[in-house]
Amino acid sequence: TDGRLDLRHALEGHQLGVVSVDINKNGTCILFKNKKGFKFKRKLFLNPLIVAASSSLDSHVRVWDIITGKCIKSIDAGPVDAWTLAFSPDSKFLATGSHSGKINIFGVDSGRKEMTMDTRGKFTLSIAYSPNGQYIACGSIDGIVNVFDVNKGVPINTLEGHAKPIRSLCFSPDSQLLLTGSDDNTIKVYEIQHAIMAGALSGHGSWVLSVDFCKDDTHFVSSSSDKTVKIWDAGSRQCVHTFYDHADQVWSAKYSDDGSKIVSVSDDKSIQVYEGPPV
Repeated sequence: TDGRLDLRHALEGHQLGVVSVDINKNGTCILFKNKKGFKFKRKLFLNPLIVAASSSLDSHVRVWDIITGKCIKSIDAGPVDAWTLAFSPDSKFLATGSHSGKINIFGVDSGRKEMTMDTRGKFTLSIAYSPNGQYIACGSIDGIVNVFDVNKGVPINTLEGHAKPIRSLCFSPDSQLLLTGSDDNTIKVYEIQHAIMAGALSGHGSWVLSVDFCKDDTHFVSSSSDKTVKIWDAGSRQCVHTFYDHADQVWSAKYSDDGSKIVSVSDDKSIQVYEGPPV
């Protein structure tokens, strides 16, 4: 009730650096990476937690019980690293991407590899499920976005709007649009059904490190190496507010489930919680 973020657990178990974390769709929390593990803090406005998943350079995915802080499953995602991961909307599967360019789908309960999709060997930096569970999008180091049909396991779109690595991507709540953030300092908006670019947004002065849609589909947020967090109007695709509170690059900015808060984490070792959107 006092608005503080209290450290609940430091989850350790990976043998090498943790590079990606995600929470199943039944709950959300604030997660930030440490050298061989990660820590989470919980805030009262967020929903109760179930499990988190973490991927690592040690080629393993670990699934954690957030309440107890214990690892409940370790999945061998090798032979290469598991660089990025995302839960499916129903929380039954985990998609991982790696240096090999292969997208692997694992059953959360079974730990078995259920499917492999190929991006033709390009290092996959970012991955996202569409909210309707129909698509997986992955962003690569060469600036290409591949969109796959989850049920068929085949690529349906190749989007080539960026000139540099794609650090983050996110579907709109209705699964019709895809946001991408890149080292070319821009955000691109794509219409999935027609595979066309619907917008190119400039405003950041350096790499765009994260993008995230608000659940009500009216705004989205981005963060950057330029130390800022920006809120954008989803309709006009104009920046409506910029936060300048961080002193170093901002690796991630996310909305709470109800859209009332934005949480950002930075190399300045701080977590900022904003009321949003202030328009």
